[in-house]
Parts: sequence; structure tokens; C-alpha cells
Amino acid sequence: MKLSSIILKIAEKMDGQRSLNASLHVLRGKRSGQTLQDIDYFSIKPYFSLLPKLADSTFAEAVRALQHEGLIRESEGIVTVTEKGKRTEKELRVFHFDGWNYRGREEIFFLRLVLLVQTLSQLRESRNSFHPITNDRKIQQFVKEVLRSLYDARQNSARYLAGELLLALEMTGISDLQASILSHRLTGVDASGWTWEQLEEATSEPVASLQLEYLEALHRLIAVSESEEFAEKLPILQKLAYGIRIETPLTDSTAITKKLFDQGVSIEEIASTRQLKVNTIEDHISEIAANDRDFPILRFVKREDQLAVKMEVKNNDVKRLRLLKDKFPHLSYFQLRLIMSTMKGEHV
Repeated sequence: MKLSSIILKIAEKMDGQRSLNASLHVLRGKRSGQTLQDIDYFSIKPYFSLLPKLADSTFAEAVRALQHEGLIRESEGIVTVTEKGKRTEKELRVFHFDGWNYRGREEIFFLRLVLLVQTLSQLRESRNSFHPITNDRKIQQFVKEVLRSLYDARQNSARYLAGELLLALEMTGISDLQASILSHRLTGVDASGWTWEQLEEATSEPVASLQLEYLEALHRLIAVSESEEFAEKLPILQKLAYGIRIETPLTDSTAITKKLFDQGVSIEEIASTRQLKVNTIEDHISEIAANDRDFPILRFVKREDQLAVKMEVKNNDVKRLRLLKDKFPHLSYFQLRLIMSTMKGEHV
């Protein structure tokens, strides 16, 4: 799996409507009003915050590869996917990411799993003292609580966990490569988890590709582990998956803004109270609107303006805010973002 393939998937969804930076913001998980609107409007939530530390140079290299192959082109800052690019995108396999719901927390799940595997393997050999694979105190405390909940932490639990892992990996439908990556990253008695460099040498795949395979595999493993449908079959993995899924889509800061907004406080008053810029509060409101189908948009935009903008979007396939702003100069970018946020399910 290549980063360029993921970028192509995103670009195809936003074809002719957004810049390359829009894709970069999605992958990094930027929580601006524009990006939050984009992920909802173009149905690209699975890719949100997949790579929060994605370097500009790495992204640019992947983009150059797409351009060199004639799959995308850029004009006046806007990216379009060529006919060859569209054919290539259709030939790509379906990716099973869930970036919006996990947003980096998949690594917490894996650290819990790695530490539990390490601990059970040590206890099975009657080794009560060892150096834990992670120094994260929260992870250590969580695994201790899981161990206390298990019936037999020395012998049977290790066997049960191994059985659950084999069953879960089969349920996920992940590839042999992905299963191999996950298993080789685990640590046991006298066996340390492989480094990315070791995996690269063993598989002849670049580290960047292996890490994307690993990320997708983790998302699929967590999805199976947290499912109530398989709770009886995967009791230990379900414990490890506890709290990994993001239950509230709003950031802590936006949640504070929402409390004031729900009380009827104006944007200007919220900004003053919180000592934040009005633009920041508007981004918060856009985030709230993108996640609330009952958002009171009439507080900001007249019904006739909403209908006019929606007709323009549908009839002329216009999704770029700048073009909408040219068409409706009396509306602010903030108002246009809110209107677009209410169009979920009316487009794509």
C-alpha cells in the first residue's frame, strides 16, 4: 500500500473542487471548519487523521509520483484527477481505515496488547520481574487491571489470548502480510518485536508502505475486538479495545463552545468570554454543525439563501467556497460552510 494510492482516493472524492493542501489537512487531521466540512461533504472520514505527523516532504514526494504517472494535475491550485487516474483509482482495492473514529488511538490499543502478551508470556515462564515494553504508566495500569480480571494470569490466559488473536485476525480478513506485521511487532519471552527496518528487510517493502498496512490492520482488528457481536468470543480483546473509539466527535475546546452556544450566547460573546478569536469560534460552530443534523442554521442564514446556495451546488456541481462566494457575495465564508454542512446526504 502506498501513500500515493491513499492521496489518489481522496483526490478522486474531491475531484476539481479542492487543493492538494486539502488532502494533506485531512490526513493530518486538521480540525478547521473547512477540513471538517470536507471530510463530511466528500465522504472521506476514514482517512481523517490517519497520519497526524505526515511530513510535507513525504506528502510532496507522493504527489509528484501521481503527477509523474499522469494520474492527477494541478491548475490554479486546484487538483483534478485525469481519466487515467480515475481508472487507476477504480482498480485500487478498497481500504478499510477508520481514521475519524480512532484518530491515533489505535496505537494505545496495540501498546495494551503488546504489554499484555509480554506479561502473560513472562508469567507463563514464572518470570515475575521483567522490563515492560512501554513506560507509559496509563498503559501499564490498564493492563494490570485487565490481568486482575482474568481467571488465571499464568497459564490459561496466555492460551486464551492466543486463541482470541488467531480468531480475530481471521475475522478481520486482513492479508497475510498484515497479519505477519502485527505478529512480528509483538514481544514475548526472549523474543523482541521486530523493528520497521527488520520488517523492511524481510518483506522487501518500504517502511512507509508497511506502516500503512499495519495501520489498516489495526483498525480492522479493533473494529472486531470492540464489536458486541463477538464479545463472548473475544472477551480479552474487548477489554483491550475499551475506550479506543472516539465517542464524542467534538474536541474539548469545541465542546466548551457548544455549551455556551446551546445557552444562546453569540459568537462574539463566546470569543470574548473564552478570549479566543472570532474565527476560532466560527470554526468551532462549523464543527458543531457538521456533527449535528438538528443544528439551528437559521440563526445564521436565511432559508432563501440556503435554498439558493444548495441549488447552485446541485445544478452546477459547485463545491468550492471561493466560487460560491463570487456567486453569493452577501454571504460570508462562514455562512457558506454552514450551508454546506447541512447538505449531508443530499450530494455524493
